[in-house]
Amino acid sequence: MNRTKLSWTVANIEKMHKDKKVLSFDHQIQRKSEIWSNAQKSLLIHSMLANYPVPNIYVLREDSEQVDEKKKPIFNYYVMDGKQRLTSTLSYIWGDFPLDDNIPSITVDETEYEIAGKYFCDLDEPVQFEIKRYKFEIIAFEDCSNREIEEIFFRLNNSTALTKSQIAKAKIGVELAGMVNQMLGSRFFTTSCNFTGAQLKASDDQRCLLQGMMLLDTNYVANFELKDFSENSILEYSESIRENYSDRQSNMLKSAIEYLTDAFPEKNKQLRKINIPILMYLADVAMDAEIKPMLFRQWFEFFTNEDELFEDYKMFCSTGSTKYEKIMGRLGIMTKSFCLHHEIEIPEELKDTVSTVEEKVALIKEEREKESSLEAGPMLEEKDGGDAPDAGSAGQEEEADEPLQEGQPLLEQGEPESKEQGEISAVQKCADAPMEQEDTPEIQKEITGYCEDEPEPPKTGEGDSPVGAEG
Repeated sequence: MNRTKLSWTVANIEKMHKDKKVLSFDHQIQRKSEIWSNAQKSLLIHSMLANYPVPNIYVLREDSEQVDEKKKPIFNYYVMDGKQRLTSTLSYIWGDFPLDDNIPSITVDETEYEIAGKYFCDLDEPVQFEIKRYKFEIIAFEDCSNREIEEIFFRLNNSTALTKSQIAKAKIGVELAGMVNQMLGSRFFTTSCNFTGAQLKASDDQRCLLQGMMLLDTNYVANFELKDFSENSILEYSESIRENYSDRQSNMLKSAIEYLTDAFPEKNKQLRKINIPILMYLADVAMDAEIKPMLFRQWFEFFTNEDELFEDYKMFCSTGSTKYEKIMGRLGIMTKSFCLHHEIEIPEELKDTVSTVEEKVALIKEEREKESSLEAGPMLEEKDGGDAPDAGSAGQEEEADEPLQEGQPLLEQGEPESKEQGEISAVQKCADAPMEQEDTPEIQKEITGYCEDEPEPPKTGEGDSPVGAEG
């Protein structure tokens, strides 16, 4: 691995990216960048003009094995750290945004210029010239192995709050990261799925894809054992498939995503992150059964809007949804609905799962009925033969406990008040298992469509914040 220091002017950077196309901001291992606010971008431009320090840009340099008109070798450059700084600068000179109204004036050659609120084309010529000739300090790495590239990425982002899903992308290795990018760039993930802005910033689309890959591997990879969908398990899985993901697995995954892309040509509000891994698995089942994508979509719309089994499905979408029992519960019920709707046999590998889930659902419902009857008993006794109300409460109705709502998840009920009300069954405890700290969204509300967007993660950037905006 070699390291070289370079200096690029903004004008050079624009030419390399736009005209020569030798500068790329989308290396396979690069995570999705969050969008800087206007204030952040404006502060960067001001830092460049006012001579405040701006952090170095880090790139990978690769020989393209081509030469230019002067017979000089042509190199391709991939930005590893500094993407937001460069793209924000180019975006400004291309006229995409004006500077913030609160940006202070700057001085060029002892002349003061107002720049607040101005687009690039509105700036005085000396100021435009200063921006175009500004030099970014570049650190270029070359002759790097894939392992070294991954390590560079980790070390550059060591002080920033990468999510575990974002780390997982680096763990799978450079080659497999390219395939993951291809899948995430499909119309299914970019258009059809219902991700919030906060979820995309946290790379939840990538998390769903990796969870779906794990679920598919339970059926196609010998000795693969699915533990759960936790972030730690995703990281462990990502490391295990580095340079170890077969052509069969790749083809199966690509086929499933292509099928779902055909099945859902438009955005579907029920394509939420809790459903997507299960649908990836069922897409494979549907292809084996030669069910057309259009019929797959029609079933899913029936399942989420009309099917009584959807109420059972919700039991496994609440707190602790990343746990194995909840995953199998969702898979079992969705599989049952899918097979009943299309009048096909449940796949042999899923028969035990479906049967086990049916037993669990029956026990949960029995537990609910038992608790409902225990709550209703004292009320009937009072009305039939209880003591008469005292004079102070004459004419007033007794307040009853709030009745159990139809389809209410078991974990929303209170704890039994006594042993007479029945011990909590093992199944109920499974349904009530506490969620791991890393899976905090209220998914029960999310699945029914009533939850608001998750709060956005802290804007830690990518090790790429402008000077003055960094902590």
